[in-house]
Amino acid sequence: MHVEPCVPVRGVSDPAVMEISPTHTQTDGAAEPRSHLIVFAAAAGAATLTMAVIADAAGLGALGRTASHFDPGWLAVCVGGQVLAYVGYAVALRNVVRVDGGPQLSLSSSARTVVAGFGVHGASHLSGGFAVDFWTLRRAGLSREQAIARVACLGTLELAVLAPAGLVSAMAVLVGGAHIPGSVTWPWLLVVPGLLAAGWLTEPCRRDRLTQSLSGGKLRSGLAHTLAGLALLRFLALRPRRHLPAIVGVALFYLGDMTCLWAALMAFSVDLPVAYIVLAYATGSVASRRSMPAGGAGITEVLMTFALVWVGIPLAPALAGVLLYRLVSFWLPIVPALALLPYATRLRRDVEAP
Repeated sequence: MHVEPCVPVRGVSDPAVMEISPTHTQTDGAAEPRSHLIVFAAAAGAATLTMAVIADAAGLGALGRTASHFDPGWLAVCVGGQVLAYVGYAVALRNVVRVDGGPQLSLSSSARTVVAGFGVHGASHLSGGFAVDFWTLRRAGLSREQAIARVACLGTLELAVLAPAGLVSAMAVLVGGAHIPGSVTWPWLLVVPGLLAAGWLTEPCRRDRLTQSLSGGKLRSGLAHTLAGLALLRFLALRPRRHLPAIVGVALFYLGDMTCLWAALMAFSVDLPVAYIVLAYATGSVASRRSMPAGGAGITEVLMTFALVWVGIPLAPALAGVLLYRLVSFWLPIVPALALLPYATRLRRDVEAP
C-alpha cells in the first residue's frame, strides 16, 4: 500500500520556507553575495575567537610541547577520511531524493551539491549546506514542501545513524569501567525513548492529524516540516532493501569524518580507543557541520575540544587535534568549492525565477 509521508502543510508561507531558502525574496543581485560575505566573516571570527580563548586556557607552553610532536604524515589520512565522507554523503543524498517516487539525481549533480554544501556556501549561509540541497531538489522538480521534507529527512537520518553509535560507544565505555563524567555517557540512553517517540509520532494517522494541526506560523510550520522529514525517514527505514544506500552513505560519511578526527589526534601522538573516539565525536557534533549555520564555526570547535577533554585527553592536545581536524574538514574544502559558486548561484536563481 502506498504511503505518502510528505503531507502538504496548509498555511505554509514563504517566510517559513526561508528557514531553508533565506534568499528567496531578494531581488538585489549584490545583496546576496554581501550577506554571505558577512556570514563568512562572522564564522571565521567566531572560530578564531573561540580557539584563542581555549588556547589561552591551555597555555602556550603546553601547546608548544604538543606542536613539537606533530607528524605531517597523518594529513594524508585526514584528507582520505574526508574524501570518503563526501562520497558517502553524495550517495545518501541521491537516495533520499528518490524516496517515495522522487526524482533521480545524476551522480555529477549529487557530487556538486555535496561539495558546494560542505564548502564555501555552507560556511557562508545561515542554513548551512542544506540550502544548496534545497535548491537542487527544487530544480529537480519537487514542490517546496517536498524539498523541505527531504532536507529534513536527510538531517534526521544523520541523527538516526549517529545517535545509536553514540549509545553503543557510551555503553562500551561504561562497561569498560572508564572514569568519564556521567554527563557524557548517561544522556545517550535517551536515544532509546527518542527512537520510540519518533516511531509513535510518525504513525500515519497520527502524523496526518498532527501535521494539519500545526499549520500556520513559523514555529508550527517548522515543526510540521520536521514531522514530514521524520515520516520520510520512517518510509525509508521500512524499505531497507531499496533505501539501504542512504543509511550506508550516512554511515560512510561519519566513518570518514571520524577517521579524519582520529588521524588529526594521531598527528599529535594522541591515541584513543575506537569507543572513545566515537563517543567524543558524537558528543561534540550532535548536529553535523552541513546542517548548522555557517558550518558550526565557533561552536563545533568548542564542543569537540571539550568532548575530547571529557574522555580523558589533556586540553592542549585536544585543541591541537580539533584545530587540524577542522582545518581539513571545514576550511580547506572551501578552496575547491569556490569553483562551484556559479553552480550554486544558478541553482538559487533557477528556484527563485517566476
